[in-house]
Amino acid sequence: MFSRRTILAGATASLTLSPLFAQTLPPQGFATPAGTSPFTPDVFRERRRRVMEVLKDGVAVVYGADAVESSSAVAPPFVQDGDFAWLTGIVDEPGAILVMAPAERTIREWLLLPSRDVEAERWEVERLPLGTALERRTGFSRVSRTSSLGGLVTSLAERSKRLHFLGPIVSASAPVPQVLDLYGKVMQRVPGVSLSDDSGLLPSLRIVKEPRELDLMRRAMTATAQGHLAAMKQARPGMTEKQLKAILEDAFRAGGGDGLAYDSIVATGRNAASLHYTGGNGVIGPNDLILIDAAASVSGYACDVTRTFPASGTFSADQRASYELVLAAQAAAVAKLKAGVYYEDLVEAAKDVFRKAGRVDDFTHGLGHLVGLDVHDTGDMSKPLPAGAVITVEPGLYVQSANYGIRIEDIYLITPTGSQRLSEAVPRTVAEVEAAMAR
Repeated sequence: MFSRRTILAGATASLTLSPLFAQTLPPQGFATPAGTSPFTPDVFRERRRRVMEVLKDGVAVVYGADAVESSSAVAPPFVQDGDFAWLTGIVDEPGAILVMAPAERTIREWLLLPSRDVEAERWEVERLPLGTALERRTGFSRVSRTSSLGGLVTSLAERSKRLHFLGPIVSASAPVPQVLDLYGKVMQRVPGVSLSDDSGLLPSLRIVKEPRELDLMRRAMTATAQGHLAAMKQARPGMTEKQLKAILEDAFRAGGGDGLAYDSIVATGRNAASLHYTGGNGVIGPNDLILIDAAASVSGYACDVTRTFPASGTFSADQRASYELVLAAQAAAVAKLKAGVYYEDLVEAAKDVFRKAGRVDDFTHGLGHLVGLDVHDTGDMSKPLPAGAVITVEPGLYVQSANYGIRIEDIYLITPTGSQRLSEAVPRTVAEVEAAMAR
C-alpha cells in the first residue's frame, strides 16, 4: 500500500476477542482503560525500560491520540497513536499521555488520563477512577490526570534540565506537535533547560519485530489470505465493487481478523488506475482486471496485500504480459532483499525491469513501506534495513487509457540472508490465480 490514512478498526460485536486481548479485560462489565492490549503490562513496562536506559536522564513526554471528532451521532472508531500504543498498551483511552524521567530516584514513569465526566459516561463508556485497580490494569505505579501535566513536567525539568523529543517529525506546513508546544512553554519558564532530538529512538526499536508481534501479524495474514481467496472465487462480471468488498471483509472476519488494517480498496477496470480509489459503485465488466488492496488486522497488528486478477477467470494475452512484467519487477527487488540492503537499491532493481520494457513511466508510486503496529510502520528507510523488519514490495503499472491498473503487493520478513514471504498463502502467479478462480 502506498501513502494513505491507516484505519485500525475495532472488533465488531459479532467477533470473539483474541485470547491475547481478552486476558486483559475486567471480569465484569467494561470500563476504560480495559487494561493493556494485546500483551500483558510487563511487556510494555520492559519496552519503556529499554527507552529510558537509552535516554539516561531528562524528561520525555509521549502523547496518545485524541478522540476523533464527528458531527454524526456515532463517532468513527478510535485509533491510538502507534508510538503510544507500543510503549503503554493503552489502546482504548483517548487523550492519554506518557511521561518518563529515567534519572528520578523512585518514580520514573507516569500515565496521565483525562478527568472523568460521569454524565458523559452514561452515554458513552464508563471510565475507571484513580486507584489501585487502574494501576494494576495499566501496569503503572503512578496514574494521575492530564491536568497535572504542566506542573509535573516543569518540576521534573527543573531537576534534570533536559527534555527529550521522541517525535513525531512533521512538515513545516503541519501544526506544531503538542509535545514541542509543551516543551517550548517549559523552556520559557525554567532557565537552562535543553532540548535533545531523540526522534530516531522509537523507530529504531519498533522496526525490528518481536516474536509476539510477528505471531499476531501471521494471524492477520491468515485472515487476509482467506478474504482474498474468497474474493477471487466469488467475483463475477456484473457484480459491483461494493458487493465484492463485502465478500472480502466477511471472509476476513471469518478467518479470525478482528479489524481492518486500512480502508479496503476494491477497484475494477479503469478505476484500478486511480491509486487512491475510494469508490464502490463500479460494475465489474467481463474483460476487466480487478484490483484488491486490502488486509485484516489482529489486535491492532496489520498486514498489507494487493492482488490483481481477471474478472473472467483467465488473463488475456495482453493482461498476462503486463501482469508478468509486474511480477518480474517484484522478483528483481526481492532477490536483493536481506538484512543490510538499502531500500533505494530495491527500488532501482524493480525500476530496471520496467525501464528495459519501456514501461517505467507507468510505475507511479513507491515500491514499499514497513508494516507492523501501523500499516505504514515507523522506521528509518534511509538506513540499511535490519533483520526482523517487515516490508512490502509492491510494484505496479497504471494505464487509464487502457482501463487497467495492476499492482502485486506482498509482505516480507527480512532475515540475515534473505527474506520470507509472509503472504505466500495468497495466489500470486498467473497459474495460481487462474487455478484459484476456476469455476
